Amino acid sequence: MNLLTLRSVTKRYTATDPPAVDGVSFECAQGEIVALIGGSGSGKTTLLRVIAGLEIPDTGEVVLNGTTLNSPTRFVPPEKRDCGLVFQDYALFPNKTVSQNIAFGKGAADDPARIGELMEMADISGLEQRYPHEISGGQQQRVALVRALATRPSLLLLDEPLSHLDPELRDSVRTELLKLFRETDTTALFVSHDIEDAMAMADRMVVLRKGAAEQVGTPDEIYDRPANPHVARLFGKTNFIPLGLLPDAPHSIAAETGEGQVVPARPHQWQLVENSNDGSTAFTGKVVSTTNRGAHQEVLLQTENLTLTIHIPGNTTVKPGETLTVSCDLKV
Repeated sequence: MNLLTLRSVTKRYTATDPPAVDGVSFECAQGEIVALIGGSGSGKTTLLRVIAGLEIPDTGEVVLNGTTLNSPTRFVPPEKRDCGLVFQDYALFPNKTVSQNIAFGKGAADDPARIGELMEMADISGLEQRYPHEISGGQQQRVALVRALATRPSLLLLDEPLSHLDPELRDSVRTELLKLFRETDTTALFVSHDIEDAMAMADRMVVLRKGAAEQVGTPDEIYDRPANPHVARLFGKTNFIPLGLLPDAPHSIAAETGEGQVVPARPHQWQLVENSNDGSTAFTGKVVSTTNRGAHQEVLLQTENLTLTIHIPGNTTVKPGETLTVSCDLKV
């Protein structure tokens, strides 16, 4: 069953500017974690604010739990929506203790047992009497999460939940977040510009560009079968090979030039071959540069018609000017 449904949602800030959100439609099932991803100005935060009721869309519908929140004739104010919202800066009250911050949500103070259970799950038990400035950024984030979950919302909305954390904290907090969502069967929709966060946490992703949804799918679907070159590049370095050179490729997309189809091939999908007579499609070229990435070497290879970025094992030594022959395994 779909908990959240968006149908052709459009939002403009002025009549002359392009839409910040342009005809976006997608669905979110009960218990699902969905990421809104895209570059700066893609419409991620505006769309989140529309769902929260902080912005009013010009057209389209937002339906939550069978209740229409937005339509041409209806608008439900934020405080009457069954949503919890965690802001990018956490929005904790500096003059209130952790306990007071958590109990601030509507009805939260009526269920101290749930608050205690959530605090234990989030590993912030024992911090009740501390103030926000007395705890770490990761702990502040978990306090904000517990405050939102304490009101038992049908949908949790998060704006860049990990952006304020130091790199060394991100992995552990990301794991803790996901564990908390699963244990509480939380349906969550979060904004992120960090592809690694989205890939690790989301069941499905909505890729936005210039306000429009370019692709909706699971992380694997979008990574392995991007809808276009922009989506492919958003998820990491990609080589675009003319389909005629890899005719058996399982997936191809329209070239950015609008002429013909190309096959997106990731750097890790290439391997060194000793010769081109093994039945595979091989490409031979000269090494332009190499970069040590630790576990692998990143090689820029110039063939007759293509410039390829490939990864080879870290213990393999190649030098600029050297000739290499490589083949592409799109199943890797």
